[in-house]
Amino acid sequence: MNVMRWLVAFGLALTVAAAQQSAPDATERARRVQTVKGVPGLAAFWDFVTLDAETGRFLAHTPQGQDYPLDVVNYVRDFWEEGRAATFADIPRLGRGPFGDAVAFRAERDPTFRPTLLLPRARFHDGPLDVGGPGRSVSMVVWMVHQAGNHAVAGIWHEGTDLRTNSTHAKRVESGRRQYALFAGLAANAGA
Repeated sequence: MNVMRWLVAFGLALTVAAAQQSAPDATERARRVQTVKGVPGLAAFWDFVTLDAETGRFLAHTPQGQDYPLDVVNYVRDFWEEGRAATFADIPRLGRGPFGDAVAFRAERDPTFRPTLLLPRARFHDGPLDVGGPGRSVSMVVWMVHQAGNHAVAGIWHEGTDLRTNSTHAKRVESGRRQYALFAGLAANAGA
């Protein structure tokens, strides 16, 4: 059996209270990042420190030179055409965490505003992150503090918009495409 193992690591925190430790100094941060980059089979590692200088998008560390820039989107706007556009200001960096930084996803009160970080399929299709198919596997590691709510934390998971939400159909309809994901606080389960 040909089993491929990939590690997808996200230096991620989900709340402002997350990543209680202070950011490591530059030398320690570099050592920690190099340790993760040295894991055999690493596909991508976002530390939320490495940014694209032109766009401000978060970039991944990868062994194959792919940088996988993350977009920030309001998925309600993208699929239902409601709510305002999301910006990187809506996903603040905390200046602390095991790899030098973490981001916060706040509990939003506006039902038409759900900001998220997204890697469009075109940027990873048929690459190391795209592990669909028999005999392939993935491992994911996420550093986070989960305080409340139901969250898809990381992975390649699109629930689909071909279902009714509040008795309405999405304006942009797509069927679900699911490969792997890490969740926190699923409906009847308070854990990951």
